[in-house]
Amino acid sequence: STLRHMTPDVIKVILRLPPNIKLGFYPGQYVDLISRDGVTRSYSIANAPKDDNLIELHIKRVSGGSFSNYWFGDAKENDLLRLKGPLGTFFLRDIYGKDVVFLATGTGISPVKAMLDGLKSLPEKAKPKSVTIYWGARKPEDLYLDEFHDNPSCQYVPVVSRPPTTWVGSSGYVQDVFMADFPDLSQTVVYACGSDLMIKSAQTLLGAA
Repeated sequence: STLRHMTPDVIKVILRLPPNIKLGFYPGQYVDLISRDGVTRSYSIANAPKDDNLIELHIKRVSGGSFSNYWFGDAKENDLLRLKGPLGTFFLRDIYGKDVVFLATGTGISPVKAMLDGLKSLPEKAKPKSVTIYWGARKPEDLYLDEFHDNPSCQYVPVVSRPPTTWVGSSGYVQDVFMADFPDLSQTVVYACGSDLMIKSAQTLLGAA
């Protein structure tokens, strides 16, 4: 595996699977990684399936977390890890002709990145009408991916909840910014990943609308 710090609290990990193993998965699914002492943690896959047999993960530092201590302290390239997966039902369905909206906070952007990658390979007759990404963080520097800017396949709305005075983008919480932007939800499909607070708030707002 290879390691790259995206921010002081987020690391990108590239796992290389054995040549004889093919991990068939849907973009948006996750895997469980098992440490040497048996601790299991779940991480979303941040790429669509490719022929190179690589899996990208975005891992956030958790204070006092045993796996965090490994990733942000002891992990080395080419360490051997045990993996279980693919797992989960967070993947695209029933999106043709719809306005697809992704709501993400923090590393919740990783499965969104995978889904966006997967959309590129869909035939035109299966693609959504539009794709919009709302990605929220406390500070602008926490929005650690640049690839959504100027991407013709999607509209990208970065949202900062604690903006500096120099911030010129949207402020607040992703679910609130989204609800202000999308008055008509009749043909909209929403996929949300991130903090429990954002998910619960989005469910309440969308249910009421």
